[in-house]
Amino acid sequence: MLSIIFFHFVLFLAGFIANILAALSGGGAGFVQLPVLLFLGLPFPMALGTHKVAVVALGLGSLASNHKLNDINWQIGRLMLFVGGICVALGSIIVVYISDFWAELILGIITCASAIYNIFKKNFGEQTHPEKYTKFELIVGSIFIGLVGLLSGSFSSGAGLFGIMVLVLWFRLSIKDAIFHSMIFVAFIWNFIGAFTIGSMGQINWEYVPMLTIGAFLGGLSGTKIIKHIKSKNIKKLFITVMFISGFMLIIKAYQLFVAEHPEFDFISQMLA
Repeated sequence: MLSIIFFHFVLFLAGFIANILAALSGGGAGFVQLPVLLFLGLPFPMALGTHKVAVVALGLGSLASNHKLNDINWQIGRLMLFVGGICVALGSIIVVYISDFWAELILGIITCASAIYNIFKKNFGEQTHPEKYTKFELIVGSIFIGLVGLLSGSFSSGAGLFGIMVLVLWFRLSIKDAIFHSMIFVAFIWNFIGAFTIGSMGQINWEYVPMLTIGAFLGGLSGTKIIKHIKSKNIKKLFITVMFISGFMLIIKAYQLFVAEHPEFDFISQMLA
């Protein structure tokens, strides 16, 4: 009995910590929640699907924290809903054909490079977005959103962070507005689409979902309330930190995958031996 209670407490704690961090920085939930699911013995596709179902509650928590739908920029919202949503479904279907090693290595390098770039970009997340965008900005922006949607459907991490970068650097949203849009469209709508697509292939462990979902909802609710009282420059620092750690962990995961197939290149173990 105690072991069952402890097991579900671990699930709740993983969901809460992962999603309060995601609500504060705009991403990174997968680097806490997904490893816990893998540690508990779920295969990667099932862990990914279960993670996506739970993270949907992150967006619900954000909506429940006094945000209103009229706070959404619907020029961007329509692109994230239709272009991004379609690409999320495609990404969820093609994930089985992607090499985990190369995908995680490249994504990790790009994530770290992006974090370093944002360190030196002084006005990151502080600019005021225009009332309307040009057709060129919307077309190119839709391509960026489509690429992030493919990423969201294929992987457990990175989509929220890259989504915020697109919203800040291309659409010129403030960091707080970008995180809000990310919570609604990436965390809630995109993960719902991804979870539905993966779930249709029977890749969700429903036994784990209730406690993860409760943790995700409370984490999203708490994080979104806290963020209102934090200065934008501090949110930027947290965002960059999470992005750099996420990229570094992706590179480590890629290295572990590589040495699992090529143990002769496990230089770390050889040095410690």
